[in-house]
Amino acid sequence: MLSSYRVVELSDESVSFCGYMLALLGAEVICVEPPGGSKVRKLPPFSKVNGESLWWNAYSRGKQTVTLDLNEDTGRSELMGLVAQADFLIESYSDETAKKIGIDYESLAKINPKIINVSVTPFGRFGPKADWPATDLTIWASGGAHALAGDSDRAPVRTSVPQAFLHAGADAAGGALIALQQRHKSGKGQHVDVSAQQSSAQAALSANLATPNKSDIVVQRMAGGLAGAVKAKLTWPSSDGYVAIAFLFGPAFTEPNRRFLTWVHEAGCCSEEDVQADWGARLMAMANGQEAFDDYFELCDKIEAFTSTRKKDDLFEEGIKRGIYIAPARDITGLLSENQFDSRDFWHETKEQALKGIGGRQARVPGPFAKFSATPIQIPPLESSPAEKISDANDKGVVQSSISEAAEENDLPLAGLKVLDFMWVIAGPLCTRVLSDYGATVIKVESSTRTEPARAQPAFKNDQPGLETGTPFANFNAGKLGITVDPSNPIGKEVIEDLVRWADVVTESFSPKAMKGWGLDYESLRKINPNIIMLSSCLMGQTGPRSQVPGYGNMAAAITGFYDLTGWEDRSPAGPYLAYTDGVAPRFMLASVLSAMEHRRATGEGQYIDISQAEAAIHFLAPAILDFEVNDHVWHRQGNRDLGLAPHGVYPVKGDDQWVAIVCQDDQAWLDFCEVAGFADLSADPELKSSAGRLKKCEMLDSLIQEWSANQDGEALQSKLVAAGVAAHIVQNSPEAMVDPQLRHREHFVSVPHVSMGDFIVEGTRFKLSRTPGGPKRANPEIGEHNAYVLTEILGYDIDRMADVFASLAMS
Repeated sequence: MLSSYRVVELSDESVSFCGYMLALLGAEVICVEPPGGSKVRKLPPFSKVNGESLWWNAYSRGKQTVTLDLNEDTGRSELMGLVAQADFLIESYSDETAKKIGIDYESLAKINPKIINVSVTPFGRFGPKADWPATDLTIWASGGAHALAGDSDRAPVRTSVPQAFLHAGADAAGGALIALQQRHKSGKGQHVDVSAQQSSAQAALSANLATPNKSDIVVQRMAGGLAGAVKAKLTWPSSDGYVAIAFLFGPAFTEPNRRFLTWVHEAGCCSEEDVQADWGARLMAMANGQEAFDDYFELCDKIEAFTSTRKKDDLFEEGIKRGIYIAPARDITGLLSENQFDSRDFWHETKEQALKGIGGRQARVPGPFAKFSATPIQIPPLESSPAEKISDANDKGVVQSSISEAAEENDLPLAGLKVLDFMWVIAGPLCTRVLSDYGATVIKVESSTRTEPARAQPAFKNDQPGLETGTPFANFNAGKLGITVDPSNPIGKEVIEDLVRWADVVTESFSPKAMKGWGLDYESLRKINPNIIMLSSCLMGQTGPRSQVPGYGNMAAAITGFYDLTGWEDRSPAGPYLAYTDGVAPRFMLASVLSAMEHRRATGEGQYIDISQAEAAIHFLAPAILDFEVNDHVWHRQGNRDLGLAPHGVYPVKGDDQWVAIVCQDDQAWLDFCEVAGFADLSADPELKSSAGRLKKCEMLDSLIQEWSANQDGEALQSKLVAAGVAAHIVQNSPEAMVDPQLRHREHFVSVPHVSMGDFIVEGTRFKLSRTPGGPKRANPEIGEHNAYVLTEILGYDIDRMADVFASLAMS
C-alpha cells in the first residue's frame, strides 16, 4: 500500500516504532544510525545467543540501515541527499539540535517542499517541558495512566515492557499518513509534532477529564481494578492464576452481569436474589451515592469463591459458551500457545540467523496487525543493509502529488472524506474521532433500541450522571454527527444502505455475527458501493475459534500478556488501567484506513480490513516475545524496575498518595542525582558507578531514595532534579494533568460546545500538524441529534420520506 513512498528514519527509541509500522505497510524505510550504532541497539533484553538487542530486532524489521555522522559536514550532506528524494523524515531531536544540524522543517522544506517531517519527542518539540530529560517511566508518570494502575497501598506501577514511545510511535505513523493526505491536495509537506506525553495520556481512557469537567470523583487505583465514582474489581484469582472479568456498571451490563451470576449461582456461590438484582443499575446508584458499596464487595467475595476453585482456561471456555465477559490472564508462554492466533496465521516464523534461539529454534514474531482483503501485509525480513546497498536511493524520486483535488492548499487533510461509523464503546470511536478531527465527515450510528455502553461511563460533567453527561463519551465522539437507526427495521436498513452509497469508509466494532445478521457485512456493502473501504474491529478478529468472544479491552489485555506484565512480583496483576488495548488498537485502525485509502487512490479499489484488537496490541510486546523465543526467558511483572537502568522507580513525596518518578538515565545522571540528594558516599562508591552495578543493588537504592523523598515536596523535587539533568516527573492524575503547563501549552484540553450541556472539556489531538492543524469543533452528538440533518441535507430525503423514517423508528 505504501510501496511508492520512502521514509528516512533517524534511529532512536522514540521513532523506532513509527518506522516499523510504515515498513509493515510497505514503505521503504532507510534507518540512519550514528557511528557506533543506534541507541536502540543498546536497549535490553539482549540475545543470549549473539548478544544483540532484542528491542532492536523487534522493531527494525523491513528497514535498510546506513551509518552517517550528522556532526560532520559529509554526513549531513549525505542525509540531505536522502531527504531530497524522501517523502517522510522521522526524528526525535529538540528544536535547538534540529536547527543546529539543519533538519528543522523550515530547512528541510527548502531542499524538498514535499517532505513530511515527523518529530517524536517526550513532551513535544515546543513548550516549557520540551527540553526536559525523560525516559519511558517519567513520560508515563506525566500522562495520567500511571496513577491509575497498581495496588492502593503501594506506588503506582507501569507495564514492565516500556510503552510510552510505542504509543507515540504509533501516533506518529497515523500523523504522517494524515499529512500525506493533505499533500495530495496541496503538493506541500509539513511538520508533524508528536508528544509522547499526550500519546501516553490515551491509556488513561479519558480519566484525565474528570477535574476539567468539574467532577469531584477522580479515578484511583485499586488492586486488580479501579476506584472512584465506581469501585470495580477487574481481576480475580483462579485456581491456577488470574482471570479478567468485565462485571461493570450501566444498562449495557445488566444482562451480561445476570448471565454471569446465573453461572455463579448454579455453582452454589451466590443467591437467586443476587442473580435477579440489576447490578448494572445498582452499581450506577452506588456511584451516585444512592447506595453503599457494601453489597457489591460482599458479591465480589462470592464471585472470588467461585473463580478461585476453577482453572482459568476452564472459566474462559465455559464463558465463551455462555456469552460472558471473562478471559484468562496469560503470560508470554500462554499468549504464544493460544490457538486463536495460530488459527489466523498471526505469528511470523523468522528466517534470520540472528533470531535463532537457544537450541537453534527459529523465533516467532508478531505478524500482520491487520488483515487486508486486497493488499495483505507481507512481513518484511529483518534487513541490515550497508551503505552501498542504498547508494541508489537518490534515484528513486518523490511520488508526485496532484493539487487538483482541493481549491485551498490549507484545507484540513481529510476534508471531503465521508465515514459511516458503527463503532461503539472506546477503541473504535477513538479511531474515528481522529478522522473527524482532521476534517472527515463522520456519521456515528447508534441503535434506536439499545444504549451505547460508553454513554453511561463516568466521570460525569458536574457529577450529574446521565446519557448526555459522560465525559468519556463526549471525548471519544467529539466532532461527529449522530443518528439513531434500527438495522433490523426494513426502513432503517434502507437508510443505512443509502448512507453506504454516500460513504467512502464504513467502520464497525460489533461481534463478527452482528453485521452479517443485519445484511451489512462487506460482501453486501460492496454490492451497494463497489469502492467502499470497510474496517471491522473486534476483540479477537473476525475469524478463528475465539472470534465470537464478547468483551472489552481489559479481556484482550489479559489474554495478550499485559496483565501479567503489570504489577508487583509478589502480588496479583495490578493493571494496566481499565481496558488497556482499547487505547492501543485505534492507532492501528487509523493507519490501516489511511493506507487502504492510498491503495484506492492508486487503483480505485476498496477493500475489507479485519483488525483484531488483541493482535494489534501484541506488537507492543514484541521485545518480551523475542525474549522468550530467543532466550527461553519469560518476562514477568517487576514493579517499576527496569532491565537496564537504576535507580528507576516511583517514590513517595509529601501529601496523600503523592509520588514522583525518578530515573538515572545514564551514569552522569546518577552523579547529578547523588548531588541533589546529598548521597556523597554513594556517588563515590565504585560499585555504583555503572548501571550494571546499580542494578545489582537496586533494592537498597530504592529503600534509601524512598526514605529521602518522603519528606520532599513533589513539585520542588521534580524541579531540582530536572534542573540537574535527571529524568523526573510527578505522577499526575486528573487534577495535576489539568494544570500541567506543558499540556496547557499543547492545548491538550479543549473546550467544545454541546447542544444541551454547555461546554465540555475534551482532549485535543495527540499530534500537531504545522500547516493544517486539526481538532474537535464540538462535543459528542446527543442521541439522534442529527437525524433530520442527515436525512435531508446528506441523503436528500423530502419531508414525506423523512416522516416515514421517523415513524418506523418510533415503532422500533
